Amino acid sequence: MTPALQALLLPRRGILIARVGIGIWLLFNLIILVLVWRDPANHTVVGNYRAASAGWWAGRDIYGSGIDGFLYLPSFAFLYTPFWLLGDTGDVLWRALSAGTLTFAIWRAAKFYLPERVFEAFGVALLLALPVASAALRNGQATTLMVALMLLGSLAVAERRWWLAAVLLALAFAIKPLAIVLLLLAGALHQPMRGKLLVCTAISLLLPFLHPDPAAAWHVYGLGLDKLVASSEPSRQTWSDITGMLDHVGLTLPPLGLLVLRVAAALLTLWAGYLALRRQEGAIAALDLFALAVSYLMLMNPRTEENTYIALGVALALFAVMLLARRPSSWQGWLVVFFCIALGCHNFGNWIFRPTEYWLKPLVCLAFLPILLDACLGRLFQRAALPEDPADSRATAGSSSP
Repeated sequence: MTPALQALLLPRRGILIARVGIGIWLLFNLIILVLVWRDPANHTVVGNYRAASAGWWAGRDIYGSGIDGFLYLPSFAFLYTPFWLLGDTGDVLWRALSAGTLTFAIWRAAKFYLPERVFEAFGVALLLALPVASAALRNGQATTLMVALMLLGSLAVAERRWWLAAVLLALAFAIKPLAIVLLLLAGALHQPMRGKLLVCTAISLLLPFLHPDPAAAWHVYGLGLDKLVASSEPSRQTWSDITGMLDHVGLTLPPLGLLVLRVAAALLTLWAGYLALRRQEGAIAALDLFALAVSYLMLMNPRTEENTYIALGVALALFAVMLLARRPSSWQGWLVVFFCIALGCHNFGNWIFRPTEYWLKPLVCLAFLPILLDACLGRLFQRAALPEDPADSRATAGSSSP
């Protein structure tokens, strides 16, 4: 049996699984749209977004006191305005846009990395991502759109379309500030992007000042920055980051210890990204950077929620289909498939979810890191099996004789 026939299981079985994956994904999101249309106030965080947009244009404080509430930049309140103006219909459209953009991003990734088996890769990736993505999709969380834009931005980096990458990453940052990790990684490791990222990020930060009362906008902007700083130091250990896992085994690091750990993790992430660019082709290195940024966020963001793991689920799903497409018997590929299932523990009932809440998902992320580092070192994906680097193809075309 040839490698092409072995890829992603047997061909007929792979196509069948892909069809099932696409069907379940579409059906799930269609059901969500119907439920939101019938009862917009049930299982949603969108009310916070609507209130923030309304408050922003009225010049009111949209942040409030404490460490909870609206934890986004004013840019998001500005960008959400059309959905707020549409009322309940806007809630439906917001979810359609978020889920649709994520679906498109996964399809683009499948087409880019596995062009000869795009249908199978796309369907299987959707099936693997759905268990962990289900809660964020149901609640209408902005994380869904942020992850989609981060992935699209990473693909633009792989294609060396620097302006497009800068626009997409800056927009992801405007939707949710967590995207700053990938934005900083891309800027640090890709010199052509730095100026473009500065321009696009500055525009995204200045957009909210298209306001009838700039002074009020400036005041609320200051409240927002204060809120983000305060919320970065939550007083309770009910988060699914590294502290949730450590707390489960009775280890509690002091604030200084956590700061040192996060700085060290940031430097290691940058180092791993640098290795990926040196030892791996540009196409796969871009996916490595996406996965590195996501992994850092899951473990080191002090406010990582269970639903935030939709970001890791997308990265794992893509790694799984790529590994199994190249080596169907790969133990790493099947292990990543298991990770995708484990991340969906909130769907298996409280008898599993409650005992594992706060520690299982960060543990899965930690267990994925050796596989990710292997990819960064250039050992996990063979260079011959990768799509041709766009830069190499342009150079070859430019040097060929007519």
